[in-house]
Amino acid sequence: MAVQASMRCLLLLLVMTVSFAAEGVVKVGPNPSAVAFFEAKIRPVMVKHCYECHAGKKRYGGLKVDSLAALLAGGHDEGPAVIPGDLVKSSLLRSMRYEGDSDLNMPPLAKLPDDIIKDFEHWVAIGAPWPDQSAAVVAAAPPPPLPPFVGRLHPVLVHLPIAALLLAALAEFLVLVRGERWKPATAFLVAAGSLGAVMAIVSGVNLEGSQDPTMLERHELLGWLTLAGSLTASGMLIAMRWVPLRRWPLFAVLVITAGLVAWTGHVGGAMVWGEDWTRP
Repeated sequence: MAVQASMRCLLLLLVMTVSFAAEGVVKVGPNPSAVAFFEAKIRPVMVKHCYECHAGKKRYGGLKVDSLAALLAGGHDEGPAVIPGDLVKSSLLRSMRYEGDSDLNMPPLAKLPDDIIKDFEHWVAIGAPWPDQSAAVVAAAPPPPLPPFVGRLHPVLVHLPIAALLLAALAEFLVLVRGERWKPATAFLVAAGSLGAVMAIVSGVNLEGSQDPTMLERHELLGWLTLAGSLTASGMLIAMRWVPLRRWPLFAVLVITAGLVAWTGHVGGAMVWGEDWTRP
């Protein structure tokens, strides 16, 4: 009887093992030690290094990491960020190891220490346990140090060139339609917009953070192009004092510059709120 009971237990264990292997996942039941490991080693790292870009309304690359469901759903192109039990196909681990496409390396500014990466590998290996909402949650990591004061002024300073250069295109349109009495408005707005663009670039260069490097590069390029457009318009306005130039080329430059301003602002909004920031 004892032998038969033992055989039945072994058979049941074999069936369960085959079933789990067929599903391709590791099933983990309630495990207080696994929860404690998650709260001590995993969640604080995510809060400090991931939540700024991949939590709440922010989902760079379509990825959120503030729930297990979001990690299992993954981002736009990489599939599930975490596959419980799979240390090879879990794209979160590949990104942390800096394997593959450099644009997907996370965090983008510097690779995390090897011991932290090993903690995440262990977490995935034991089935990626994620406590429910009633579980104790560790306090959020302290905020990163403030960037230089000039950098902190960037969100304020960008509004001057946005308003001035957009209005400059409108003022020059009125010059073409309603007459020369609008010329001083164009000159004033272009000068203010050029000055504002310089201040926006200087403050933006001093603003440090963990922004997506691709979007940051695009934002900076558009900022420089906007400045080039405003300086070109300024040069044309100065030349008009001595050379009888036609007004429509100036209007074309101002329209292009206004478009660059709008595009720069759109990318800036996407860096703060995520690529889908314009959606309801």
